Amino acid sequence: MDTEFPRVRQAHDRNDEILERIYIGRRFKNDTERLEKLFELYTKMTAQPASSQKSATRKRDK
Repeated sequence: MDTEFPRVRQAHDRNDEILERIYIGRRFKNDTERLEKLFELYTKMTAQPASSQKSATRKRDK
């Protein structure tokens, strides 16, 4: 894909860089560090009490 669509690869790389800087203020060192951060965020998101999740759903559905 890199050789067939170089502009797509460049756009994807730039998008990765922007998102990584939002999450941790710099590029991730490697895929392992990226996955650790994503799992950390997922764990926080799914660890919310059920009542908080229900009220957030109700607010969003209105």
